[in-house]
Amino acid sequence: MNVLVTGGTGHLGSAIVTRLDRDGHQVRVLARSPGSAPGIEWVQGDLATGEGVREAVAGVEVVVHAATNSPAARRGRFRLGDFVRSPADVDVDGTSALLAAAERERVAHFVHVSIVGLEHLRRLPYARRKLQAEQLVRASGVPWSIVRATTFYWLLDRLCHSMLDQRIIALPGHARMAPGDADEFADHVVAAVADGPAGDRPDFAGPEDLTLVELLEQYLAARGSTRRIRRVPLPGRMQAAITAGGTSATARRGATRWADWLAR
Repeated sequence: MNVLVTGGTGHLGSAIVTRLDRDGHQVRVLARSPGSAPGIEWVQGDLATGEGVREAVAGVEVVVHAATNSPAARRGRFRLGDFVRSPADVDVDGTSALLAAAERERVAHFVHVSIVGLEHLRRLPYARRKLQAEQLVRASGVPWSIVRATTFYWLLDRLCHSMLDQRIIALPGHARMAPGDADEFADHVVAAVADGPAGDRPDFAGPEDLTLVELLEQYLAARGSTRRIRRVPLPGRMQAAITAGGTSATARRGATRWADWLAR
């Protein structure tokens, strides 16, 4: 199949591109800075502005939309502004432009990459943007699949590293997460491409549900660092929302544990 991938130069997107190419698909990537991987067609453009979207979608059968714009993920830490606003350029405006082009081109399948538990975290601006994007996909005239994952290990690693700069490390004591390996999720996404439009696909999560404290303790042990972690008491409703947004009871589970990933 001819497949367009957005976000194809990121952690997840590059893994998706590699697997699609390995499986014999004709892969095209929309990117602001085209790469040089052999066998991949590159279209220079930008979802944030709409540049190159029409050209990228022309003639493809499947679109895998893995692009997103999370300033917190990009910098590896949260700032106060992240709890007030989140850019709409890629996740909402870009998704809308991509869907419009896909509908014009009669694309057979739109695979939208999203995040587990967004409805539980809708107070966060970024979660609201991702929910808006999902709503656009569901309301479009293009056959679709939505594939959701929990937080990836590479992002958790970056966030944990940023905490080491803090004089005091404080985390909720009981909130839990089930982060997973982005490479394993890429296999899940590529399977969705092969299966065809299926609406809401099963969630993907890592093999373990761990508290935020346990996650950081394992990170510190793997990095040979020792820091005291203070457990912050939070209202039960807030801890439940964090857990619901970071875990999934019905998810397909990856095989790689956090400790294994850190060791690797």
